[in-house]
Parts: sequence; structure tokens; C-alpha cells
Amino acid sequence: QAERAGDIVKNLLDFSRTERPAFSALPPGEVVRSTLALLRNQIMLSGVSLESDAPEGLPALRGNLRNLQQVFMNLLLNAMQATPPGGRIRFSVAAEGREYVRFEVRDTGKGMEPETLQHIFEPFYTTKEVGRGTGLGLAVTYAIVKRHGGRIEVQSEPGQGSVFFVHIPQAQPGSEP
Repeated sequence: QAERAGDIVKNLLDFSRTERPAFSALPPGEVVRSTLALLRNQIMLSGVSLESDAPEGLPALRGNLRNLQQVFMNLLLNAMQATPPGGRIRFSVAAEGREYVRFEVRDTGKGMEPETLQHIFEPFYTTKEVGRGTGLGLAVTYAIVKRHGGRIEVQSEPGQGSVFFVHIPQAQPGSEP
């Protein structure tokens, strides 16, 4: 219980934080690989298969590795919780034109109703039972993506799973780290 309260306080602090973290040019594949390494045990225990696709040679993005790991950990953990054992999650990244790098977290979970989709990025909104979620994960995720100059979108239908698209600006050649 105390650990859960600590998580809530940490999420509140992350959500309210206004300073800009240090940004640098990051290879998108490193963001994918390092995030998956942090979640290796949860993935194995979930009974869900996870596939990743992070091709070499993608343009670097401009961001903070720790913050982006938090974004994708939130999205992947939510996907694992929404996907029954035997289901699939795909975490991929691709260049999007000359401006963005697009990350995608796609699951074969239960999906969401349109009414739910309208509120998922609001602080304290949760569809999880009491004691299972704070309603801050996606609000923090949204805030971090915005702080990176990016955007996040979601598509979902009940019974059809969900897909989150995270667009992060590419690092521009010659720009400061």
C-alpha cells in the first residue's frame, strides 16, 4: 500500500513538473530497446506476446530518454493489462516524413468505447477497478509528449483492441543537443 502511495506521489510530481528536461538526439531504436528491457519481466509474466519493430537507420528524434521510456512503459503496461493471455502487442517505430518519428503501440485487447476515448488523457480518469490505477498514467504520458513538441493519438473499438500513435519531432541537423 505504501509503495502504491509512493507511485501516486511520483506520478503527481511528474504530472505537475514544468521544467524542461535535457533533450538530446536519440536513435528511435534505442528508445524501443531500452523500454522493452525495463519491462522484460512483466512481459514474460503477462502471457501476452510482444513484437517490436525498430529498423536501423531511422532519423534521430529530439528528446529525453528517461521521459520517453516513461511514455512507452505507460502505454505498454496499459496494453498488457487490456490484453488477455494469448493476445498480442506490437511496438514499432518509423520515420514520418522529415519532421516526426512515429511510435506505435498496438494491442489485441478489449478496446475502448467512444465515451472512454474522450476522457483517457484527463488526470484521474481511469477504467480500472479501485486500487488498480490512479488515472494519471495517460495524463502524464500526454504531458510528456506535449513537452517534447509531439502529439499522441489513439484509435480503438470495443473488442478490436487499441493503437496509440506517438509522434515525436526529429532532431534537426545542426541543432543544439
